[in-house]
Amino acid sequence: MFSDDTFSAVGDNTNSNMSPIWLGITSTILIVIFTMTYSSYYDVAVYTGWVAFVWMTAVPAQIIFGLHMNFNSPNTLASLPQPLKGLAFCGLTVVLMIVGGGYLYLVPGGMVPPGPFLIMVTITSIVAVFWLVAAWQCWPFTLISQDPFKQGLMALVASFALGHLGYYLLFDFSFMAGSPGYIDALDPKGFFNAWYALAFSVTTVAAIMFLSLFDNWPVTKFSTTQPGLGLAISIMSLVISTVVFWLAIYAFEMDPVDYMVRVPVSIIFGVFIVTNMMQFQLFNNVKQPLRGLYLLLVTLFLAYAMQILYRTMATYVVEIPLMEGAPRYEIELWVATALLSITFPVINLVSGFFSFWPMKR
Repeated sequence: MFSDDTFSAVGDNTNSNMSPIWLGITSTILIVIFTMTYSSYYDVAVYTGWVAFVWMTAVPAQIIFGLHMNFNSPNTLASLPQPLKGLAFCGLTVVLMIVGGGYLYLVPGGMVPPGPFLIMVTITSIVAVFWLVAAWQCWPFTLISQDPFKQGLMALVASFALGHLGYYLLFDFSFMAGSPGYIDALDPKGFFNAWYALAFSVTTVAAIMFLSLFDNWPVTKFSTTQPGLGLAISIMSLVISTVVFWLAIYAFEMDPVDYMVRVPVSIIFGVFIVTNMMQFQLFNNVKQPLRGLYLLLVTLFLAYAMQILYRTMATYVVEIPLMEGAPRYEIELWVATALLSITFPVINLVSGFFSFWPMKR
């Protein structure tokens, strides 16, 4: 999924007094400070509801622009100097946020303030776009058009459709029946408990990103072209996800929400720090699979450290006691929102949209 060419805009301008690593570390610290400051303005319900939903609607477009287009398409925007380039892509992202977010809110989410129904179908759409872009490289849309922008738009539409379909097939909210936030008409009544379905879905994204640290080794031994590569990545990711999920939930008896935040959510966050924020420079002289092993060790350390940091900071930022565990999962959902709903899009903005401008000019 990731390579040294991903978010190629990161390397467009080289005038910087800091090394790529120190630039990444400095930028990450500033982003965390921004996240905590921004998060302090909202109470828990609004933060894990409206704030999470609005920010998450930006992620599908960000994935398309970054992982598929490398911010090199459309040409009219890609040719602009910074910060105009970043602002132009931000404008286009807002348009797609309105369209995609409007669809999610009005169709599967229902005319209600963002609750578990809307938040979860939004997350499944993000999971779908990761699969389409990272595993399948926008195949089969690459057969329809040679224009990366058109391929990306088709993949974006497909991700909302597939996310919606997966949500209706897999997610069941019956365990919430009788609670104030439960609306029977909005419950898709799928095959699995919604929390378990969500945790496993997010785990598949972490598995895909795990393979990306190894440049998809050893999957590339089987195929390097689509659709063979996508099929191989899909199978490998599902196998990894199933093993990890089973061990965590059934062998170690972890709560599915606590597991989701501590393991796959934190790992996804860690991967983006060691790749995007470090401009793909960590251990870049080391060959695979050893490089992937080194990156994985750093990722696991960051995953553990950052979720501990965010849990600790939540106490000071929210200024009220947050309930841990079922049924409200206040601390878990606050941390998940801060990590992936807020910090993750901001990482994309800093490293991709604006190429570390103005620190890197």
